[in-house]
Amino acid sequence: MIVVTVPAYNESRNLKKCVELLLQETLPLGEEFCIVIAEDGSTDGTDIIAQSLERMYPTVIHLCAARKLGRGLALKRAWNKVEGDIYVYIDCDLATNMKYYPRLINLIREGNDLATGSRYIEGAKVHRPLLRELTSRLYNTLIRMMFKDHVFDHQIGFKAFSNRLIRDTLNKCKSAGWFWDTEIIVRSIHSNYKCVEFPVEWEEKKREKTSMKRLITDVMIHGVGLSRLKSYLLSK
Repeated sequence: MIVVTVPAYNESRNLKKCVELLLQETLPLGEEFCIVIAEDGSTDGTDIIAQSLERMYPTVIHLCAARKLGRGLALKRAWNKVEGDIYVYIDCDLATNMKYYPRLINLIREGNDLATGSRYIEGAKVHRPLLRELTSRLYNTLIRMMFKDHVFDHQIGFKAFSNRLIRDTLNKCKSAGWFWDTEIIVRSIHSNYKCVEFPVEWEEKKREKTSMKRLITDVMIHGVGLSRLKSYLLSK
């Protein structure tokens, strides 16, 4: 069973297209699957669209949170409810070119425990504002220096996991939000799971301006996560 999960917070413009494309792309893989919409306390009607998709398609499951949980908690909640052999999550805006989707799944089928697309290794093609590009690269460089995990892109919303990794690691992760991606990668590598990163084509879909306030908030949130994760690894 492939469990494909779409974290969705105020994604009314993107959700239907994303889910229907995932249905179209997952069916040819020749394995039982479900599409889980981890709807995260949306206020723009995303929940109504998710309910409609669940009624339309037998393989779609809508899990609704009464309040915003954050990506990490939304995924944890979904994957504790739905059992699978391979767990996948895809950002709802489909920023990563879906031609890489079969490869993402097949890398887990081939025996890897974690597969992640990458915007920053050789062969990747990225279109995004310069400020976002620079801050993302700086962040990833910092993570590599602190945790020696050799991953170049921790935050991309295009990842797949084996059942054994999820059952062992998911509930150990403490992050509720965006830092979850970094945490599960670092924990997995330090637990000697087999992880692979491969280049993808990626285009920024959310065009809102990055404010200084937003950058400061993100730095603070990730700083707390980094401190907790470093303390955990030092205690082992």
